Amino acid sequence: MKFSYNDLRHLAFFSLLIMTLAGVWTACTKSSTPLGKILYQETKNQVYQNLDADSLAETFKAYMVTHPKAFKNPKYIERFYQSQQYIPVLLTRFYADSSLFQFIDRLEHIGEHGLSPHNYPIAALKRSLQELSDKSVIRTPAEAYTHIVASELLFADAFTNYSIALQYGQLNPRRSLSRYYIPVARPDSLAFMRVLSTQDLASYLDSIQPKNVFYRQLQQALQTEKGSKVMALTANLERLRWKMERDSDFMVYVNIPAYQLTVLKDREPVAHMKVVVGKADGHETPLLSSRIHSVQVNPIWNIPASIAKKEILVQAKADKFYLSNHGMDVYYKGKKVADADSIDWSGYNEDNLPYSFKQRPGDANSLGLIKFLFNNGSSVYLHDTPAKAVFSRKMRAASHGCVRVEQPLDLAHALFGEGEKYQTIQEEMGSENPVAKTIGLSPKPQVLLDYATCAPDEAGALTFYPDVYGLDSTVYRLLLK
Repeated sequence: MKFSYNDLRHLAFFSLLIMTLAGVWTACTKSSTPLGKILYQETKNQVYQNLDADSLAETFKAYMVTHPKAFKNPKYIERFYQSQQYIPVLLTRFYADSSLFQFIDRLEHIGEHGLSPHNYPIAALKRSLQELSDKSVIRTPAEAYTHIVASELLFADAFTNYSIALQYGQLNPRRSLSRYYIPVARPDSLAFMRVLSTQDLASYLDSIQPKNVFYRQLQQALQTEKGSKVMALTANLERLRWKMERDSDFMVYVNIPAYQLTVLKDREPVAHMKVVVGKADGHETPLLSSRIHSVQVNPIWNIPASIAKKEILVQAKADKFYLSNHGMDVYYKGKKVADADSIDWSGYNEDNLPYSFKQRPGDANSLGLIKFLFNNGSSVYLHDTPAKAVFSRKMRAASHGCVRVEQPLDLAHALFGEGEKYQTIQEEMGSENPVAKTIGLSPKPQVLLDYATCAPDEAGALTFYPDVYGLDSTVYRLLLK
């Protein structure tokens, strides 16, 4: 078929007309939003029939830009809704089946977890749902967009905060507490995605209730206890929500407030003994997790500079034979001083002490006959002690930060078991001519220096311990903040 010039002109005209009409049709036709249909069905408000997804998405974006401080984790929330093309997923999924009201009910009972309902906008959440169904409030599409977005984000923020609090703890202990070095898992962007991507809100809320039997025991006790125990129960519930490694297959567990050490093998206790921990005067034992890699029998004590300045120097000034009587050698610029008893200590103080000190192996050594070594940034370890009388005290926060163990040979046996290494340890600890000797340990058990002021006893009953470092009060205050 052949076309004339006029035919081509007419074809171009009609093509242009069709393209123009298509553009006009596209501009006039709005993409509907499923939420609009849901809200119309539930509220019979005609305004919701005129909503479109593009306008809702633009309102969503603008709201997040103008309210950057309205959310606890704005970057994660922004990232999630961007991946969802700014669809109000919570309202779309859960408005019609009243699941959002169930969530509000959980918030109103959050005190059962030792958390404060005052940290959640419960009244605002209720009001937002009421306003969505109120025709006197939602009179125009613009008002509908604004209320939908504000309500969605209010729920998203509360929902993620609640979920994270129950699964990871409301506090990050490594940021909130001094001398807390235990690695704990914290939520990342994927954790937030999982929370907001849930398809069954009621089932999800049930699933994040901590399943630990001890946790439920603390919850039940919290409903009946009053006074000072409420603080302890609240703080310990929060600690149980912190996700940390616990190698129950082989672990040395030290509970600082209880002044107790327990060795666990295959989840069963195989040794239990008293310990002495750091004083609550700046010498607190740090909370940490590591692996015991070796022991040193008949250890040499490299006396820390702080102890040398504040304690050893004072003793040396009072008694020039103090150092030799306690097996201490003096070093100057790394070299041992031959006749330390001749040093006139009266001319030195904490600010101008050029000497360092080491204590030789022996019965007088402050580390006793053995120390248990593990990597950490606080230079602490478990060790024996010649000062056995302290173990008879009820309050045993008396060290410079390290953990003194009551029965070091029993601890060595629990870790090494019968065999050549344990026999060597036993023989060397009884030697009349003690020499420092390091013996490697494999497998390496986890050592966890923990802080629990409430724990079940052997019969399963709750036992409360003194808040020796005041950490319960710190956690409690921060939870209510």
